[in-house]
Order: sequence, then C-alpha cells, then structure tokens
Amino acid sequence: MKKGVLLCGIMMLSSCIYAGNHENIGAFRNDIFSVWNGYFITFYDDSRPELVKTEMIEDRNYKKNESATAYRGYSVLNSKRYRKDYYSQVYLHPNKSGALNTASVPHKFEPSDRLKLLGEVSIDGQTYRLVPSEMKGFVFLIDKDGAFYNKMGKVNGGSLILLDPEFFPYPDDLRLVEVASSSSTQTKPVEGFDVKYDGIRMDRIWFTYLDYADKDGGRFENISFPNKPGLIEINGIGFRILNATDEKIDYMVLKD
Repeated sequence: MKKGVLLCGIMMLSSCIYAGNHENIGAFRNDIFSVWNGYFITFYDDSRPELVKTEMIEDRNYKKNESATAYRGYSVLNSKRYRKDYYSQVYLHPNKSGALNTASVPHKFEPSDRLKLLGEVSIDGQTYRLVPSEMKGFVFLIDKDGAFYNKMGKVNGGSLILLDPEFFPYPDDLRLVEVASSSSTQTKPVEGFDVKYDGIRMDRIWFTYLDYADKDGGRFENISFPNKPGLIEINGIGFRILNATDEKIDYMVLKD
C-alpha cells in the first residue's frame, strides 16, 4: 500500500522535473535538459564490501610439556598460518520512527529499515548523499549528519534532477544514521604443516606429513620411526612417544 501511494505521488511530482518542456519534445532534448539543469552524481562503488584489514593468523594444536593422545588419521602436530580478511559495508537506518511529509508523497521510516547509499551530489557548495527510495530512480537526499534535504530527486543517467515539492521530516530530528556491517573471510593455510598419526606397520610407527607451503596445495610425505618409546623429531619439533598402538599414540612435546 505504501509503495502504491508513493508511486502515484511520484508520478505526479515527476511532471515538475522538466518544467518548461512541451509535448513531442524527444528524449534526446530531455537528456540535454537534464545535464544543464541537474547536478552531477558521484556514484559509490558498493558492489562489494570494503576491505578494512588483513592479518596473518597462526594456529597450532600442541603445547609443550603436556601429554596428548592422537588416534589414527588425526593430527599429532599441527601448525598453520593463513590470511584473514576483514570487510565492512556501511548501511543507513532511521534513528526513530517518522516520516517525510509533503502534499502528495508521505514516506514512512522505521528504525528496522536498512538503506544503502547510492552516491553524492553537491548543491550550493554542500554535499548531499543519495538514498534510494522504494521507487526506482527516485532518491532522498541527506547531509553529512543524516538530516534530510527538503526535496527529493530523480536520477537521470549521471545527473540528479530535483523535484519542486518540499518535504518536511516528522519529527524534526528524524535522521538516517550509519551502521557498519562486518564480515570476514579466511584463506586456506598458506604456510605450516600437519602431522597425522598413521598407525604401526612392519614394527615401525608411521606418520603422514603435509607441508602447506607447497604452491600446488600441499606436499605429502610418509615418515616412520622404530616402534619403541623415545624422543623423535619432525620439522624441528621434538616429542617423546609414551605409548603407541595401531589405533592411537600417546606423546608429549618437549621442543618446538
């Protein structure tokens, strides 16, 4: 219902855009009129969130001088480094329930509304940001503090044409305030290794070693040691085998 009322009102108001034009004037002349009488729009690139921070994360599954158990097929030693990217995208929402009032097109706002920014224009030396309305091509204008400009606009190509009717916010302190939506993505490990327990064969204790630094996605290697308690070392990490069966291994990291 709200959208239908807005549509009817905007259709009437749109006749004010091309003041002075007559019937049978072609689209080309209207476009020229728009350029001469409109305001140049600087569009925002909001096709994807903005990258705000990147950091390298290190994660490992072992601690020195603590006994641990790993079952066959699971990690004994695991150390990974991966990149984590943090993104942010700015949205707007009303600071309270309210409306923009005019003779023809009242528009209601609720704090739960989430609105995007389309771009900005400069009017009389002041910058206004453009917020799309429910009707395609028609926008509200807000200043740097989120206060509404007293007119709506129509986007015509790269120009903004202001409508003649004035709009009045109710209550007077109705604003659109910014809220940032955050997200993050994490890459596959780019450095590090993973040592998985692979049981006992031919009276030897077997491990599968994966090196994440390999550009083709990882390099596998099978490593074995005599099946007896003692201190062994893999990739510079020394650990003591406390007990090993074909199903699991008990161990303690002593050196990293």
